[in-house]
Amino acid sequence: MKTITCALLALCLVACGKAVETRSSDAPERHSSLNREAEFELTTEQFASAFNAASRAYGQSFKINKVEVQHGPVHDYFQQTFPSGISLTAAISKDSGHITSVTALVAENSAAAENRSNVLAISKVVAAAVNPRLSQSKSAELVQSMLQEVGSSQDAGKFPQRFINNVRYVLRSGSGIGYWWIANPV
Repeated sequence: MKTITCALLALCLVACGKAVETRSSDAPERHSSLNREAEFELTTEQFASAFNAASRAYGQSFKINKVEVQHGPVHDYFQQTFPSGISLTAAISKDSGHITSVTALVAENSAAAENRSNVLAISKVVAAAVNPRLSQSKSAELVQSMLQEVGSSQDAGKFPQRFINNVRYVLRSGSGIGYWWIANPV
């Protein structure tokens, strides 16, 4: 029984990527892309430029003036705070310097209509910055359908997500906290 438990634990650790990998000369080498984290093909400066261009295209006032990279234990990151309780955080690969995730947070305030308007505005800009092949009409449709879905759900554990052009979009809402719009490459 102890042997079976140890084997199952080892399999779980390997599946979760937490095991120490050992190689023997007979074992084939794993494909390197399996070990790499998905990332956008954007450096921090390229992302800031794409974000600012998308903001202008949508007629928004969001602007990343300066990227100040902070060094974290797993990922590096940068943050930008905008007026109206909106902030943006981008995770950066320590290996390549490319963006691995973008999260926009719209802090909840007393005006529900303003919250949804802010989510719509920042989400469209982020979607256009990380996915330039996504048209403005598709971007707006994407965000509006996800807002409608999150607004109609009574289950806080469920949240809408969509996969478009190898990008995963997630919209989460936390009672009393606000909305998170997350874009990850897949």
